[in-house]
Amino acid sequence: MHLSPAMGESVRELLSDLKDLCEHIVDLAYSAVIFDSRDMAEEVKRLEEEADDIAHKLKIKAMLAARSIEDAEQLSNLLRIADASYIIANAAADIVDLLEFGIEERGFLSFLLTEGDEKIKAVVINENSDLVGRKVKDLNVESESGVTIITLKRGRHWIHDIEELDEVTLKPGDVLIIRGTEDACDYFEKVAEGVENW
Repeated sequence: MHLSPAMGESVRELLSDLKDLCEHIVDLAYSAVIFDSRDMAEEVKRLEEEADDIAHKLKIKAMLAARSIEDAEQLSNLLRIADASYIIANAAADIVDLLEFGIEERGFLSFLLTEGDEKIKAVVINENSDLVGRKVKDLNVESESGVTIITLKRGRHWIHDIEELDEVTLKPGDVLIIRGTEDACDYFEKVAEGVENW
């Protein structure tokens, strides 16, 4: 495909941003339902709109980048990926509508928490933890432990934005919502408690 370097790069960057955002939206949506959080649900709805905006920009960039029929055919596959990503974001936003039902009517939550390959857990950082005083981005949490930090709660304030979360210096009492395998989550929880070293 004969895309100009700048145009091609911006299309790839937008697609990568959309993929990362959709993954974050799904994590937040499940977390919102599991932890009965209206705050997370509102963030999911906001991020759905952001995903729609990115998908729209991506389509415009892709159309502008096409210089031939061959380009258009190849870019049409990219647009299908963008559409599928937005459908996922939209479905995740529908998940948080389950908050309209009482928690006692969400019997499937026990299955989500115990039977899924990946778990979603809330862990509290103890003052003795190796995590205290470290920036999230410097920990390389996903590559080092296999855990993804979905969001952080400090007092009454939630930090959902990925870039903002990366810059947070962790403190005792911070609550992290994490996703990962049972073993990975257990290890991270022990580190947060100060039982294991990072």
